[in-house]
Amino acid sequence: MTVTLGFDVEEFDFPLERGREIDFDTQLAVSSEGLDFLLDLLDRLQLRATFYTTANFAAHRPQTIRRIVAAGHELASHDYYHAQTAGSDPVGSKRLLEELSGRTVVGYRAPRLAVAPSDALEAAGYRYNSSINPTWIPGRYNNLLRPRGVSLEGGLKIYPTSVAWPLRVPLFWIALHVFPLPLYRFFAASALRRDGHLNLYFHPWEFSERLADPSFGVPGYLARCSGQRLQRKFERLLGWLVARGCRFTTTREYLGCDE
Repeated sequence: MTVTLGFDVEEFDFPLERGREIDFDTQLAVSSEGLDFLLDLLDRLQLRATFYTTANFAAHRPQTIRRIVAAGHELASHDYYHAQTAGSDPVGSKRLLEELSGRTVVGYRAPRLAVAPSDALEAAGYRYNSSINPTWIPGRYNNLLRPRGVSLEGGLKIYPTSVAWPLRVPLFWIALHVFPLPLYRFFAASALRRDGHLNLYFHPWEFSERLADPSFGVPGYLARCSGQRLQRKFERLLGWLVARGCRFTTTREYLGCDE
C-alpha cells in the first residue's frame, strides 16, 4: 500500500476570494508558517511528499524551494499564480521552478483542481497531471464518471486524488477538517483496500495558527480545526498510516516518472 502526500504550496489568497483584504506579505507568511511545520514533521518522520508549488510563491521564497528539494521531496507545478483572476501559465511555471531548484519538473496540479488540457501540459513537458477529484460536489467538481485510478490521456498520466469506496466521499483537505479522525480513517481504509494507494492533498496555510483570524473570513468549519489542532490530527493520521505498513513516496516515483 502506497501513500502519495501532495501539498499545494501557494500564496494564501483565500481571504481575497471571500472579499477580504490581505496583503501579499501576509499571504506568504501564513503559507510559510504552515509549510515550515510540514517540512519539520516530514523530516522527523522520515517521509517524502510532493509539493505542488506556484511559481509566484517560489520566486518569493527560493530558500524554501531549496529546502524542499534538499530533503528529497518532489517539486511539482501548481501553475504560475493561484489567484482566480490570473491566467494559466504552466510553461512559465515549469521553467521558473526548474531554474530555482535545478531539477526537472514533471508533475502538474491546477489551482482549485481546474480543468487542465492534457495536450498543452504534455507539450510543455509534463508527464503527469493530478488535477482530478473523481467525485461530485455541487459548484466544485462533477467527476463521478472519471476513473478513480491512474489513466492515460495521450502521453500524459492522469492521477486522481483519492475518494472512499464504494461511495466516492472525497478524502481531500476539507474532509480532514470536518470529519472526526476515526471516520476519516474509515474512508481512507476503504480507498486503500480498493485502490492499493492513497493520493491525499492539503495546503500548508491550513496548518497556520493564523487561519482563525476573523479578518481572513475563513468559515468556522475550517477555522475550528486549524493550527495546532489540525497539526495534531494530521500527525495522528500519518502515524496510523505508517502503523498499517503504508509506504510513502513522491508522486513522480509512484507513477514511474523519475528522471
